[in-house]
Amino acid sequence: MRIFSIGTSVILFGLIGLTACKGSNNEVAKEIDEEVLDPNSSLNTVFDGKIFSIPSPIQTSMLIKELNLDFNSTLVNPTDNLIEYNTIYKQALNLGVFGTDLGYVSIYNKADQSIKYLAAIKKTTEKLGLNKAFDNNFIKRFESNLANQDSMMIIAADAFKQSDNFLKNTNRKAISILILAGGWIESMYIACELNQIKPSAEIVKRIGEQQLTLNTIIEALEEYNDQKINNELIRDMKDLQFYFEKVEFIYTYKPPTTDKKNCITTFNHEVEVKIDTDILNQITMKLRSIRKGITE
Repeated sequence: MRIFSIGTSVILFGLIGLTACKGSNNEVAKEIDEEVLDPNSSLNTVFDGKIFSIPSPIQTSMLIKELNLDFNSTLVNPTDNLIEYNTIYKQALNLGVFGTDLGYVSIYNKADQSIKYLAAIKKTTEKLGLNKAFDNNFIKRFESNLANQDSMMIIAADAFKQSDNFLKNTNRKAISILILAGGWIESMYIACELNQIKPSAEIVKRIGEQQLTLNTIIEALEEYNDQKINNELIRDMKDLQFYFEKVEFIYTYKPPTTDKKNCITTFNHEVEVKIDTDILNQITMKLRSIRKGITE
């Protein structure tokens, strides 16, 4: 099964384990490798029939680095905060946050910080009962490839694919959507903050494209709201949604192309994203507030 999202001549391969055509392991590895290195691509999954298209931590970081933006250590959530997360709600959200931060520090070859975030992710997954996804073998593979950026990204993508599948197959969708939401919020927070430092049309486009994904996340948070623990986050996300609804999309149609041999369809239409400066500032401020509530 292939999942596609709005974009300019971009094929989106689901890093969370959604494939249409079966092939050899080498073919799959090659396809994942090409995807994680594409700064215009996204991480996609289907959650109860709904499509999520999210700028993955790694793709967003690649875009940031491609735009020659310096590494900013103040943007990530300090791993020391982990001790403060004593509820499943906080742990799940911050597993998503730490996953995004791991992608961000890794792309700048910050080996020491990568290890810290890896350790924080391991501890959090243990608390959530996701040990099978981030076992000792995964830790060893990651640590032995700290000097190999491409290998690190593939290993991390594989581990998150396993954790996502594990959560869905064990009927723990309430936790899965919180992890997804935490990663999305952190990715958008970092993108907005860096755009404040150095305005970039590419980052603004990436932010604006998330309008539909935000809507889908809110729907899932409402559906899997055990004991109403998501109520405050839902209210905040709906406030954010109010500003995202003011994002404009201008489409220029171009026929899609299909590679039947490789089972790949490419959407070639062009999309212009228009966001008023005041609206973008409101989105940025709201994301700061939501992210603060999650990480502190």
